[in-house]
Amino acid sequence: MPAKKDSSAVPLTMPNSVEAEQSVLCCILRDEVFQSEIIAALNDVDFYQNNHAVIFRAMKAINSQTHRSGEESKADTVNLASVIDHLRRSGELQEVGDIDYITRLNDFLPSTANYDEYLSIVIRASKMRQLIRICGEVTQKAHSVNDAEEAITYAEEEIFKLSQGGTGGGLISLSDETSKALWQINERFLNPGKFRGVQTGFRRFDRLTNGLHGGELIVLAARPGVGKSALAMNIVEHVAKQGKTVAVFSLEMSNQQLVERMLSSMSTVPLEYIKSGQLPGGANDLAKLRVAQETICSSMHLYGNDNVSIRPPELISQCRRLKTQHGLDLIVIDYIQLMSDSSASRSDGRQQEVARISRSLKLLAKELDVPVIALSQLKRDAEIRNIRGKDGSSGSSEPVLSDLRESGAIEQDADIVAFIHKETDGQGGNPKYSLIIAKHRNGEQATLPIYWIGKIVRFVDDEYLMQHGIRTTSGTQTEEQVAPQEDEQDFVTPEYVEDENKQEVIEGVKDGKDD
Repeated sequence: MPAKKDSSAVPLTMPNSVEAEQSVLCCILRDEVFQSEIIAALNDVDFYQNNHAVIFRAMKAINSQTHRSGEESKADTVNLASVIDHLRRSGELQEVGDIDYITRLNDFLPSTANYDEYLSIVIRASKMRQLIRICGEVTQKAHSVNDAEEAITYAEEEIFKLSQGGTGGGLISLSDETSKALWQINERFLNPGKFRGVQTGFRRFDRLTNGLHGGELIVLAARPGVGKSALAMNIVEHVAKQGKTVAVFSLEMSNQQLVERMLSSMSTVPLEYIKSGQLPGGANDLAKLRVAQETICSSMHLYGNDNVSIRPPELISQCRRLKTQHGLDLIVIDYIQLMSDSSASRSDGRQQEVARISRSLKLLAKELDVPVIALSQLKRDAEIRNIRGKDGSSGSSEPVLSDLRESGAIEQDADIVAFIHKETDGQGGNPKYSLIIAKHRNGEQATLPIYWIGKIVRFVDDEYLMQHGIRTTSGTQTEEQVAPQEDEQDFVTPEYVEDENKQEVIEGVKDGKDD
């Protein structure tokens, strides 16, 4: 019986299609309509043959230039004459095969109608070559590193970059980005009222920030028990109701606790009744909870991880996979100080460790082009200052950026820092809440009033009160007066159950545990 041939001994040729590369270059030379589109879709590294890469670089350089025609500036056209002239002046004409080869390329196809097919073949072969290169590097990494997690993270990061259509590692011409930026500015000019980012449901905040944008790290900070987890979940609920995909990493509460809070907020059944099982409304309360459950299950794309020991590399890896498989529009992490960094050494202080965690979250936002909301604790200084500030003897009791606990890097990495501030009048009265935008990299700072409904674990803003015909007299409010009144027959969510003609006067507020 003849022995089987060892296929591993046969050298494999890297994936390529020289004919497709020649066809693409021919289409660029001959089709003025689509040449810019083709050039924008490729880089010189996508070509297998070196002379094709050199020719393409010349074409790209020509395409980015302009010339005067009377009173107007016009883009240079890529054609046989301009490419030969550019290569001759750069001294590369002989390297690519002289004028004869450029001429043969120009006559390679009878028609450029199937340019998109040739383009897809070139891109596919290029990605396959890059994948082979990545696999080789991952193999070397697996042989050389001691930590398996490091090798896995490297492999996932490189393959994710490839799947997203770029390497993210090199310099690019800012002139290309300028055209893209001007197009976006023109779109904003034509639609000035359109939100560009993810809306949080707090409308004054959304107008101030124009929504949350991909690549941004938003830090939401407060002292324990003030409401940062509740406010974050209110935002998660609103974003998910828009049909967007949200990932929640809760190191403090279980997934079940988060779901119970969301069911309470959406159904207006008080959380204490949900936890005790003693529902005053009986079957009616259960019906409301079922409607809220149906909304979550049928139309909200929510994913949660309550692993208390999750580390940044694991978190990043899970987010990459989620974006690839289902898309991803918002990431929420509750909270930074509960995380630990696997790369931290014994000599590192806690501040250095938190600084690395903060930086990794900012890089995650940029890599996935997704807004990341990271919750953070404040130092006790903020609480002490609040207590002393009741009599007005020590100035403002509001938190400041230096109150962020354990690391100044959080302040540095964040694009937006928002504080939830709870203030009482010093006489044992009802507290006032505000959302303080202490840092806003792309806009102005502000202090926005918000109102706490402790029974259903929910914050609302001024516009919610106006929308539902609720008016305040003293800037504070009771939970009973702010809480939405459900219409039993038309119940959907609290936003739509208020009687539009109802006018209530709000005079005080009740405190409640919200974190």
